Amino acid sequence: MGKKNTTIILFLGIIGIMIISQSFTGASNYLSNEDPTKCGTTVISKPNGKKSHFFGLNCSACHGDDKKGKGCFTIAGSVLNEERSNIYKNPIIKLYTEPKGGGKLVATILGDALGNFYTTENIDFSKGLYPTLIGSPNAAEPIKHMTLPIYSDMGQCNKCHGYRKDEEALGID
Repeated sequence: MGKKNTTIILFLGIIGIMIISQSFTGASNYLSNEDPTKCGTTVISKPNGKKSHFFGLNCSACHGDDKKGKGCFTIAGSVLNEERSNIYKNPIIKLYTEPKGGGKLVATILGDALGNFYTTENIDFSKGLYPTLIGSPNAAEPIKHMTLPIYSDMGQCNKCHGYRKDEEALGID
């Protein structure tokens, strides 16, 4: 089996585990942002920004309801380059209503110069949204699509796509 097939199988396996684990863990619904005033501060990553920190860690562990970080992130994560060796600066994440960039574009999250993306904007995940990662045109796979939808309690991208070896790190390839 080729490297690309192995990567696809690992990616799908991790997504499956993520969905199953969410149903058993009783995941908090603070990411749904049902009451956006509850967390106060609006925090949104910006291209070339350098205010983020802790690349690869689960952002929502601190940036959630009753947590110490500023704002409740509705979606957040970190992106590596094609070789998974360095951060991928200024990533772009798009959320669609259908797989592979289909349907309606619901939100675009622009990442920062440190490879992190995050927002406290109110995003309706109730029917599930399909993330698409836009990379550099010269990458082997410049656009990556998640084949399964994410819901309000699944915007913690680094929870499953962190930088440890047992996780499928988000990256451009």
